[in-house]
Amino acid sequence: MSRFLVSVSIVLVLASIYLDARAQLKPEDLGPDYTVKLFLKDSSQFYAVILARPTPDRVFAETRNGRLEIPLKDIDYALDYRFNFVLKDDLRTIAIKNAADDANYNITRFLTRPKLPDVSVVYTKDLDQFRGHRYLFDDTAHVVLSTAYGNLFFKYPKIDHIDNYSGANDTKEDFFTRTYLEVRDPRTSQGFITPNARAFGDSNFFIADYMLAGLQFNYGPTNWLSVNAGGVFAPFLPTQITVGTAGIKVTPYQSSLFTIAAGVQGVYSEVVKITRIGFPYVVATYGTWEGELSILAGVSYKREDDTITHQPYTKANPLLAIDGDMRVGENLKAGIELFFINDFEIIPVLFSLRYFQNNLTIDAGVVFSLYKPGAVHTTKTLGEYVFNATIDVIPLISASFHF
Repeated sequence: MSRFLVSVSIVLVLASIYLDARAQLKPEDLGPDYTVKLFLKDSSQFYAVILARPTPDRVFAETRNGRLEIPLKDIDYALDYRFNFVLKDDLRTIAIKNAADDANYNITRFLTRPKLPDVSVVYTKDLDQFRGHRYLFDDTAHVVLSTAYGNLFFKYPKIDHIDNYSGANDTKEDFFTRTYLEVRDPRTSQGFITPNARAFGDSNFFIADYMLAGLQFNYGPTNWLSVNAGGVFAPFLPTQITVGTAGIKVTPYQSSLFTIAAGVQGVYSEVVKITRIGFPYVVATYGTWEGELSILAGVSYKREDDTITHQPYTKANPLLAIDGDMRVGENLKAGIELFFINDFEIIPVLFSLRYFQNNLTIDAGVVFSLYKPGAVHTTKTLGEYVFNATIDVIPLISASFHF
């Protein structure tokens, strides 16, 4: 058996070498409309579409980041991707988009700036690698590299890292655009549903909307006190819905990474039954507004009065909520919230995506149900509890405007 495995391994290695050799092209074999990955003798390597061969000794190549005129003598070899039409379309589409972006931002005005005398190496997230002299400017959006074959233009989100960025043999890995640096999530005090330990902030006033029906008014009188009030009134529905809520949150401890708060939220609802809920809680948050984790623990005290029998029903139910979110783009945050309720056989899980500007947030999410260990298959999903219908996934939407 061991001899067989060794033989198979040798065959696979030889086959790989053979296929790589077949895929390699000599520089003189390159022709117009070839899609290739070029390996230059200066260690640059990048995907390109050969546009033309104006003279026998050179080619014009279109990369994602600009056009280059390359002598064949400077090309070590090329890998043949001429039949990869997806790659070809991708290269051409991105090249056109980048050219339009460069024109829109008038990037060529920086070509009058001096260049770094030392050679820098730009590595992109598309697995390209270019060597050249970086133009010395910073518009918090672009890098321009002067190579021996032409200028290349890079947008910050497409750069993985740059070696020898400033000529001190350093590596720069963080590239943020001006928008990324200036925009901030104004609703960082809360996930989609779960409040975290962060305060609203002194004099911060905003209005939040849930499911296009409810309004909630939120205000921070001080840097440690947050209050809210709102509700839903829908008399036009077959069953009139009246819901009111109010709450207060105190944040006594705040550091750069760790925050602790305590609060209470009250809810009054009148649909078929009159329900009153009081929810005191404590919550701890670790992280920054760009990425954080919160753990909330509280007890829900519920009283229901049947409008027909007028028989009261009271219950206390512990609840644990875990809320995490992370910035995933210039204006986007992704979040997840899990709710563990003592006598509830399912665990509601909420995935959400938040779009934010400095005074606006829009949250879209979905909720589905996980079963606790030991729960029977006949246990209702959250959709059956809420809507009395076999809905496995519940879509949610929310927005806020900050004054």
